[in-house]
Amino acid sequence: MKAWLKTQLIAKYSTTMSLVAIIIVIIMAMCFTLFSHYFARVQLSSTLKTISSDLIDNYTTTIGDYPSFIKPIVKDINFDCGIRDQNYIEKLAYNNYYLRKIDIETSDNKHCSSFENHQSEYNSTSVFIKRLDKNLSLWATLNNTNEQSILSLVWKGKRGQVVIRFEPIISDVIRNKYCDNCIFSVISTVENTDKKIYSHNDAKSLLKLPPITSDVFSNGLVLSNYVDPKLLSIISMDLKPLLFIIGGILGFIVFLIINFYIKRKLSLHSLIEKGITRKEFIPYYQPIINVNNNRMYGCEVLVRWWFNKKELISPDNFIPYAEKSGLIIDITDVLLEKTLIELSSLNWQKSSAIISINLVPEQLENKQHMRKVVDLIIKSSISPKQIAFEITERMSFTDLDKAASVIDYLKAQGINVKLDDAGTGYGSFSYIQNLNLQSLKIDKMFVDMIGTHDHKLFVLDSIIAFGKKAGMEMIAEGVETKQQSDYLLQNGVYLQQGFYFSEPLKFEQFSRYFKEDQK
Repeated sequence: MKAWLKTQLIAKYSTTMSLVAIIIVIIMAMCFTLFSHYFARVQLSSTLKTISSDLIDNYTTTIGDYPSFIKPIVKDINFDCGIRDQNYIEKLAYNNYYLRKIDIETSDNKHCSSFENHQSEYNSTSVFIKRLDKNLSLWATLNNTNEQSILSLVWKGKRGQVVIRFEPIISDVIRNKYCDNCIFSVISTVENTDKKIYSHNDAKSLLKLPPITSDVFSNGLVLSNYVDPKLLSIISMDLKPLLFIIGGILGFIVFLIINFYIKRKLSLHSLIEKGITRKEFIPYYQPIINVNNNRMYGCEVLVRWWFNKKELISPDNFIPYAEKSGLIIDITDVLLEKTLIELSSLNWQKSSAIISINLVPEQLENKQHMRKVVDLIIKSSISPKQIAFEITERMSFTDLDKAASVIDYLKAQGINVKLDDAGTGYGSFSYIQNLNLQSLKIDKMFVDMIGTHDHKLFVLDSIIAFGKKAGMEMIAEGVETKQQSDYLLQNGVYLQQGFYFSEPLKFEQFSRYFKEDQK
């Protein structure tokens, strides 16, 4: 069946699925590149958020309490621009990662800086943001020079003024990675959003755009980042090759999922399930002949799969899997229902002919299920005494006690249970003994040995001898020649079936056969 599926079904879709794979991969890859601008914005936004958050957190952790931060610094300044003050502010500026520059202006207008010959520019270039206490303010430089700084602390007292400039929040490396002045960072406060601190003045036009990120931090600071659209375009172009590859990979994964789903739909298990739902499993009938009088003893019901109502599939191609997977139970239910309907239309009940139907051990261990089967038989016009269930020896029982109980129940209803494939499987004699079976079928494998010198012929003779001694009804299947039929009859096996008498017949053919036999 697997080979049949590959050649008849999957092969038909192989070319189509290859084309589908290419289309899906290309579409997914192209779609991802179309969203490159979005991913560029997400990437840049994430980067800015991470960097800004880390830097602001560092600021607020280290110098978040501005009064407490600056008081010890001011306390140790003499405000005389002496050697001690110079060494002190240089040490602070260079040894503290967050400080870039410290300026001191004394009460008598002397100015000393951690950078020589650099004049203070805060009175003319600073913007007041937030009053922290009567001596301390948070300021920002407007950056008229080339230096980058955003936050400044200004302390004013009777002895003079101290201005501390911090390192920029947005690093130069990030800001200038793709283009100059593409990122415009602005700090404001929650209380006063009109007062803003700019990282530089070169890109103030970006304020007309919505910020790509805007986060509120400790001390009421709000950091907003504005991005030039050309920067997003550059990043977008850089991301397109990667997004194309990612989209292609995801497209291939989608194809694999779709392909798996289709193959699952085309799998034997799925096809059988669909066939059960559509009732594609139909009965074929092979006559069982009493060669003593050449009249029909009955028939064995054999399942055929009318796949899609177009192609007939042999049971060898699906029965082994159906038995292994447990789907045979549902197939048998469909088969029995059709059999009862079809044979009832022939007035089968007016004859003494027997209908033999195959079961697996699992069915005979489920009494609740067999009750439903018996109810179905009783509701038909065919007598339970005309029904025989054949249980194959090729599959083992898991619970002989349960099986024996179910078989006793069936016998009480008038239904006979036969051992099929006798001598080929797990234990004919133990089954016959423990399940109290009175009928057995001799497997074709032993019948084929008739007329040969194969050792299996001795097994056949042993089975026949055992059946005679046990007083069992014996049926030989797979009889194909007159020699085989005569040998079996000479040894007392007069119930026979096989191609020598008739092949399995569909209902229309069997109907004519049955009517001829009943004349």
